[in-house]
Amino acid sequence: MAIEPAGHAVFRYWSKEEPAAPRTPVVSGPKVGRNDPCPCGSGKKYKKCCL
Repeated sequence: MAIEPAGHAVFRYWSKEEPAAPRTPVVSGPKVGRNDPCPCGSGKKYKKCCL
């Protein structure tokens, strides 16, 4: 069949391994406790404001 060589060519094209981009870890700040003041500045406890 004539489709087989074309199929192999498409497979070779898409299966090329490209170098993976370096991953940078996500750095998150300290978590806010439920009874801590809300970081939005309202003065309320976090559990009563933005939870």
